[in-house]
Amino acid sequence: MNNHLDCNNFGQRTVLTIYAHADDEVLPAAGTLSLMSKAGWNVRCLILTDGSLSSSSVKGTRHQEADAAGKIIGANYEFYALEECNFSTQAVIKVTEAAIGNWYPDLIITHAPQPEKYGHRDHEVCAIAVSNVATRKNIPLWYSAPPVFLRGFEPNFFVDITSVIEEKIAAIGCYESEAKKAFMQLDAILVLSRFWARELGQKDGYFEAFEISRQWVDANFFSAIANSNKQIDISH
Repeated sequence: MNNHLDCNNFGQRTVLTIYAHADDEVLPAAGTLSLMSKAGWNVRCLILTDGSLSSSSVKGTRHQEADAAGKIIGANYEFYALEECNFSTQAVIKVTEAAIGNWYPDLIITHAPQPEKYGHRDHEVCAIAVSNVATRKNIPLWYSAPPVFLRGFEPNFFVDITSVIEEKIAAIGCYESEAKKAFMQLDAILVLSRFWARELGQKDGYFEAFEISRQWVDANFFSAIANSNKQIDISH
């Protein structure tokens, strides 16, 4: 499964994550992003809001926390100052198009669309807008698991993060301003990671789950297979 993340045969590739708030990126994907960074990917995390309406009440706090998490998982962050709970789909489309123009991502990861499920408007607007742009730009798109209320999320790609579970825990721990939330607790993090392992029939280990919305493979991928003596696992 994780060989799918290896970019050694392609040169450096870029993954762009787009999330509404800082910490949204580490909860579902810190392990995967860490593995991608170790495999040579350029990891870029775009956060739409600056945390001014969060419980911390200090814009700089979220920036510092994100930078600390980024050092652990090998990611670079960029913040926008869209208004929490009030930004529009069009605003996110504009930000997403600008980010694509700057970084030319090979893959985008964002919130899973879950209308009328767990009810976070910012996540839903972000998912709709990013999906719109990825479709028009023909860029592969993965949806990450929501922090709560998994009903309706249908993962079809799982990443074994057992080797980097400590990095995931440490990255989430950087967000001290959000530490009191239930889904930020250590037991919740481990239980969900083990849940995805059990979904695959794995007795041990920790996994992250994604729903691949758009995916394509270029011609170089097949050339790499033909020129390689090792088996490459591309199963989902």
